[in-house]
Amino acid sequence: MNRTTRNIVRESLKEPFRRRSSSRLDFNQLRLKHPRQSADAKFFNKIGKNLPQFWESEATVPYFEGASPQAEAALRRTFDYSIADCLAHPFRTLESIRQQQFERLRQLVAIAFHEIPVYAEKYRHAGFAPEDLRSWEDFERLPVITKDELIAAYPDGCVSRRWPTQDLFCTRSSGSSGKTLLIRVDLDAILTDTVQGVRQYWLQSGMKYNRDHVAALIYTLPWWFEAVGDDFPTVFISGLIAPDAVATILDDLKPQVISCYPTNLKGLMPYWDCFDRRNLNVVVVHSETSTERRQWSAELGVPVLDEYSSEEATRIALELPCGHYHVCEDTVYLEALDPRTGKSAGAGASGLAVVTNLLNQAMPFIRYVQGDYVTRASAPESCLLGWSQLASIDGRRNDSFVNRDGREIPAGTILDVTYRWMFDVGIHLREFELVQKTPDTVTATFMVGTGPTDLRKIEESLHHLTRLLEGCLGHRIKLHSDVVTKFPDRSGKRRPIRRVFPSEGDVRILH
Repeated sequence: MNRTTRNIVRESLKEPFRRRSSSRLDFNQLRLKHPRQSADAKFFNKIGKNLPQFWESEATVPYFEGASPQAEAALRRTFDYSIADCLAHPFRTLESIRQQQFERLRQLVAIAFHEIPVYAEKYRHAGFAPEDLRSWEDFERLPVITKDELIAAYPDGCVSRRWPTQDLFCTRSSGSSGKTLLIRVDLDAILTDTVQGVRQYWLQSGMKYNRDHVAALIYTLPWWFEAVGDDFPTVFISGLIAPDAVATILDDLKPQVISCYPTNLKGLMPYWDCFDRRNLNVVVVHSETSTERRQWSAELGVPVLDEYSSEEATRIALELPCGHYHVCEDTVYLEALDPRTGKSAGAGASGLAVVTNLLNQAMPFIRYVQGDYVTRASAPESCLLGWSQLASIDGRRNDSFVNRDGREIPAGTILDVTYRWMFDVGIHLREFELVQKTPDTVTATFMVGTGPTDLRKIEESLHHLTRLLEGCLGHRIKLHSDVVTKFPDRSGKRRPIRRVFPSEGDVRILH
């Protein structure tokens, strides 16, 4: 790293986010311009800051309460108190970071042992007590925990009773493996996660991200906080909206940051020239494996950088302008294990990603099997950042759906449909599978969880799932459904979003 770059970083850390634009985007005018993509006024007032939200249709807008005024005030205090240390953390030495991580791990392990039955049982069975944790070698002897174990333990066996249920934020795993896990998160973790989100865009934009910059979040549901006070506004755009309509919204938003699935970005590419992107500093893609980022970046004229994350762990690693994947060391502790031995795979070798979430105390994830494979850098390149580096990340892959006209609907969008359906109607599924048999026919298979879900509730809400799918495809479909007690065993990872007929794109690739 040359001296000029070091000086730029040093000055940025002294007084970050000091610049403001002379003209901020008029969100009221924007909201009036797109009434059909927005919820009604009552919904907007319930959310809080009157920022626009863009949904696929008025008929499918879910009831979604934003953060309370008390939580908004807590976020402002947390940001003001912690942002300086948060921005400086990536530039600390890895040795000092590891010392701080170990103390946090000791706290989390003690909480899990005394408050979380599923961990207490595992640790006692292994002959372990919190006072035994004195070194990293001790930590590596702790048993790992899997999604299946947490699904079986939810809620009483894996959520701390220290917090009343109504005080916890509820989310669920994205279901990219076809298995869904309900997750409870405490407010302190959400506040820190939100502040770290500001840092993420600051880092990935090359330290250009500022208080009045707009981030466009093309996703399943809005984040709990739309902004930090009046700063860092985030505008939600439903991932179920057709790409041409999204391009129209982006043209009016003129965001500095876009965050979306890679498959959503791929769908936007034909419409990229349809919106003004002079303000755009970075596009962040997440949740799916993407190999076209360099090509997209060259075509778009802005960096397209990856975010490796999950609902269970939150941010795990970020692809940064320096050219490296850096592990978010104050968010997670990441291990890469040899699945045969359970020991470290070693630098340069692909290993099973096992993560410990350093934020969430209400529902701890300690040595949690993430399900992906990652490779630690065998010889980390010289970099100003002290965060450790990854050489590669291997994610999961699903199929896109195809409509009658041959247009591809991204796998991430179809995952969003399932996620939205479960959220909207209050259904929890243990596993699911959506298979497109023809452009007009989809088969949905569900495995219910151990909670209060009943077959009648699923049957009565299938029309809503059908409507969401039809909104994505742009035409009517027939949805066939089935509920099973167990999915048949298959070799390899099961892909919950599949298409069993070729598209024109598939034929071109084959030939």
